Amino acid sequence: MYIRELTVQPSDASCFGQIKLHSLLNYLQDTANLAVASLEGTSSQLLARGYAWVLTRYEVELTGALPMLDDPFVVKTYHDLSHGYSTLRVFEVDSADGTPLVWAKTSWLLLDLAAGRPVRPAVHIPELAQRDTASIDPDFRDIPDFPAGVEAASVPCPIRFHDLDSNGHVNNAVYFEWVFEATPLDLMAYNVRSISASFRSGARWGERLRIQLTELPRPSASGGRDFIYRVVDEKGGEKPRTLFACSWEPRP
Repeated sequence: MYIRELTVQPSDASCFGQIKLHSLLNYLQDTANLAVASLEGTSSQLLARGYAWVLTRYEVELTGALPMLDDPFVVKTYHDLSHGYSTLRVFEVDSADGTPLVWAKTSWLLLDLAAGRPVRPAVHIPELAQRDTASIDPDFRDIPDFPAGVEAASVPCPIRFHDLDSNGHVNNAVYFEWVFEATPLDLMAYNVRSISASFRSGARWGERLRIQLTELPRPSASGGRDFIYRVVDEKGGEKPRTLFACSWEPRP
């Protein structure tokens, strides 16, 4: 398991003083990159060899309070290459005293850029099997379909220049910002508790996208609320680019 010690910086703190989820997701992505730097598996190392990582699934559970400004915290990560074309990676975020705060699981494809198709990481990058590996459950939570007959709300999501990553696609953490801003809740009164995402195709500069969303029924004494989302082309006519499900709870 690869372990990285971090501290919440002022630029990453929200108006509540907690680390922003967008910033935390970027920390996780950077930690994964650092974990494979000596194994020839970083984004830049793979690009030089004609490969690129493509994210397909994301699952996040907030199990405790997010770390506050100036708080130290620890990110742990390991991966599993034993699922054919998919590489699974788990992240665990703990407080300095070991209290679990966040758990996340991701699934990645290794794309051969010349052929335009996925290849098996265990074959093409065998170095990754050398360390920081452990068995990971390949199952992800299902993201529900939109209920029949329900008219979904629709919100535009403009692609900004700085949303793009080194591959020229919208970075995965940006989608979570879109989901937050589109959700019809008072974000001063609600915390996200869990998110599931299924990435179908990447978004590029100049494309015009929208988020469609609807709330699912959820009888809950706690006041929790559940929403599902899909990122689609503004003109319609195609399958969703990305699917999300998100659960929210009132702030204590």
